[in-house]
Parts: sequence; C-alpha cells; structure tokens
Amino acid sequence: MKKAVLVLSLLLAPLLLAQAQYARFGAKGGGGFASPHGDDGSSDYTNYLGVYHIGGIVSYEFVSRIAVQAELLYAQKGFTYEDFIYTRNDDVSGDLRLHYLELPLLFKLQKGGLFAEAGPYAGYLLSANDRFEVSTQGPDPDVAPPPFYDSDRLQRFDYGYTVGIGIMLDNGFFMSFRNTGGFRSITKDLDQKNLDFRLSIGYLIAPPNPVDMMRR
Repeated sequence: MKKAVLVLSLLLAPLLLAQAQYARFGAKGGGGFASPHGDDGSSDYTNYLGVYHIGGIVSYEFVSRIAVQAELLYAQKGFTYEDFIYTRNDDVSGDLRLHYLELPLLFKLQKGGLFAEAGPYAGYLLSANDRFEVSTQGPDPDVAPPPFYDSDRLQRFDYGYTVGIGIMLDNGFFMSFRNTGGFRSITKDLDQKNLDFRLSIGYLIAPPNPVDMMRR
C-alpha cells in the first residue's frame, strides 16, 4: 500500500507542480506613440505624439502557462494637432499631453519564452498640458483664444482594452509590444478616445525553485 501511494505520488508530482501558485514582482518602462481615435479623433489635423510609461508589476502564475498580471503605471498619452480651426479667425497648432495613473489587469498565456496578454485597464487623469500656438487672421492679433483642451473639458476617468505580445528570458527580463485603446472620450464634448502603441522592457523576479516548491 505504501509503495502504491509512493508511486502514485511520483506520477502526480509533475501535475501538482504545474498547478503550483506563486506571485512574481517586477517593474517595467518604455515608450511609444499615442493618438486619438473616434468620430472626432483621427483626422487631417491630428497626429501621433511620442509618449512614455513606467511602473510596477505583480504577476500571479497559477498554472505553468497561465498568469494573471496587474500593473500600476504612470502613462503619458495625447496627440499633436496642426492648423485646427478654433474660431472663425484663428487656427491653432500644438500638442496635448495627458498624464494618467493607469491600472491594467491582464490575462497572460505563456508558451516557452513567448507570451500573449489581453485585458481591461482603468486610468485616472493626474494632469494635462496643452501647449499650442495661434495663427490669428482676425482684426485683433493680440487677443489669443484660451486653451482648447482646458481642464473643464477633460474627463478624469478613462478605461479601455490592452492587448500585446512579448518574449521573456529565463532570468526574468522581458520585452513586450502592446496596443491600448480607450472606450471613453477624453473630452466631454468630442468623440476623441486614447489610443497608443507601446514597447516595454522590464524584469520579473524569477519563479520559485521547483525543488523548494515540492518541499512546501
């Protein structure tokens, strides 16, 4: 009986080990390009803006190839605009930089060193910078219009999707490429949603040693 239990334990050990649960912690950062999308988003006067992000990671790996990953990021978004008709006599050009505290929650599928990830995110607008120049054609060139994207017009909360692919080395270093898109307009009166493409590098603490896990 004891031998049967021992043999059964040895046969089930790989399966039990594959189901082991553990958390990994790390950090990431990188850059990319952001732009607006929506009915009033992509147009002749908007273009991509170079942006960056940085933050921490908690990855909970509950089977050998599947993980749930939460991140807390500082993420910059926005876009540039050029020759936008602001009033009958004024055109404006500039860039809008939006600074978010962002929380993605991702489902992650891993195969060897490759992985794919997808899930929702929620963001809170910390601040915004609208730097612009006015090309005035009216009778009073000394009177400039107020900022087009002032704080009263911007939405504080943002949410949307995240999808990406990447590669991770055995030592915990990884690189990923993501597309993040908003479901809510950044302004209260226009349909302009956040959209960005990101390239990140980061590090996750190595998983526990399989031998140590079997001893628990």
